[in-house]
This record gives sequence, structure tokens and C-alpha cells, in this order.
Amino acid sequence: MLSGETAAGAYPEISVQTMARICLEAEDFIDYGDLFKRIMETAPMPMSPLQSLASSAVTTAFCINAVLILLLTRGGTTAKLVSKYRPSIPILSVVVPQITRDSIVWSCSDEALARNSLIFRGQLKLRIILNQQMKL
Repeated sequence: MLSGETAAGAYPEISVQTMARICLEAEDFIDYGDLFKRIMETAPMPMSPLQSLASSAVTTAFCINAVLILLLTRGGTTAKLVSKYRPSIPILSVVVPQITRDSIVWSCSDEALARNSLIFRGQLKLRIILNQQMKL
């Protein structure tokens, strides 16, 4: 929507800030409880254990008026599924590196996962960097 203005316009920063304000205001009018019910009505039954975990996290967060859903992830699947159920609160996904045979297998995969998962609704990312003395 803003590609022309942000790429070649005279006021790209103001354009993006304005669109961000419009999006935030529009989200205030979403009935997240009703949206969750409609998503649950179309969910295939029986649910997989991971689907059940994700929907239960959103239900519990709604029931206790939580301000944040916190989850640990290695591959991002759980974070993606929780996002699918559209909670009204942010999801903080803590990306932890893979650990095998008392050593850390380190690559850019956890960094890329944290970055790429930001496309899912409501997600914030945190990457944990472990050293040899830390235990998970």
C-alpha cells in the first residue's frame, strides 16, 4: 500500500507512521473473543496435541486477562500455531538454540527463525545466546 510513497515519495517516514497509527486504531475494533470462537468452529476435530496446546494457551490467556503469552521454541511451529488463534495480546517467542551431546550446535538458523517468524501476527522475538557454562 505504501510502496510508492516509501520508495520515492517526499515523506516516507511520515507515511509509515501514519499507516501504523491507522492499523493500531483498526485493531482496537476487533472482537478477539468472537474471532477465536469462529476459528475454533472451523478447526478440524480431533485436534492434534500441538493444535490443542496452542488453542488452550490462547483460551487460558483470555480467561486470566494475561498481558503476554510467553513460549519457548526451537523450530517456530508452536509460535505459529498460537498466532493462528489470534490472541489480543502479544506473543513473546523465546528462540533457543539446539543442544545435542553436551555441546551447542550453533548456526544462523535460530537467528533466521527469530527474524522470519515476525511475519506472524502478534509475535515478538527474543533470541537466547548460550555459552558453554550455561545449562538449559
